[in-house]
Amino acid sequence: MIWGKLIGVMLGFVLGHGLLGAIVGLIVGHWFDTHVFGHGKRQLAASPGNRNTERQRIFSTAVVNLAAKLAKVDGAVTREEVDAFKAQFSIPPTQMAAIAAMYDEAKRDPSGYEIHARRLAEEFAGETTLLSEVLEALHRIALADGAMHPAERRFLETVASIFGILGRHFAEQATDLPDRDPYAVLGVARAATMNEIKATWRRLTREHHPDTLMAKGMPPEYIELATKKMAAINAAYDSIRAERGEA
Repeated sequence: MIWGKLIGVMLGFVLGHGLLGAIVGLIVGHWFDTHVFGHGKRQLAASPGNRNTERQRIFSTAVVNLAAKLAKVDGAVTREEVDAFKAQFSIPPTQMAAIAAMYDEAKRDPSGYEIHARRLAEEFAGETTLLSEVLEALHRIALADGAMHPAERRFLETVASIFGILGRHFAEQATDLPDRDPYAVLGVARAATMNEIKATWRRLTREHHPDTLMAKGMPPEYIELATKKMAAINAAYDSIRAERGEA
C-alpha cells in the first residue's frame, strides 16, 4: 500500500515544512499504510464471514450445475429428476428463483460439467465426506427417472475421478441403493464386531453433525444433506443393534 505515504508527503508540504515536513509525512504515511490500510485489507481478506460466504456460493453454483447437467446428459430432463434435486439439496425460499434460473440455464447443455466438479474439488479439498455425499446425491438424481443411463454412469464416474473418490459402485436401479442395507450405510462388513460398528457409527455421527459442519463454514445446503444422512446412519445403527440383540 502507498496511499498513506503519498498522503503523508503531501500533508508535509502543505503544512509548510518543506523537505523535512515531507519526510515526517512519509513516516506518518508509512504507519497508516501498515496499521490502517494494510490492517483493514488483511481483516477483509481473513474475515471468516466473507470466506464462508464465498465457499457457500461456490458450493451452490457447482451442485446446481452438476445436477442440471446430469439430468440433461441422457437427453431429456424429467420432472422426477428435478424433484430429486430439490429433495437432495434444501433450497431456501429466498433463493428459489435464482437457483431455478441457474438450473434452467445449466440444463441447456450437459457439457462443461467437469469445470464445476473441479471447482468443488479444489475448494473442498480434503473434505472427502462432503464430496462423497455430493456424489451420492447426484447418483440418486440419476436414478430418479428409472434405471441408470450409460451417459449418466460416465458422468458420475468422471465426477468421482475428479473428486478423487476411486472405486465407487453405482447401483443400476433405485432398489439397489445401499441405504437399504444398514451395514452398507455405515460402510462396515457384516462380520464386523459390535465394538467396530459402534466406533464407526461414532465417527460418522461426528462427521455429519450440524454443529461441526457449521463451525467449519459448510454451506447450508450441505448441512441439510448431511443431517438427512446422519438420520440414516442412526437408523442403520439402531437396526444392527436390534438385529444383534443389543440393548
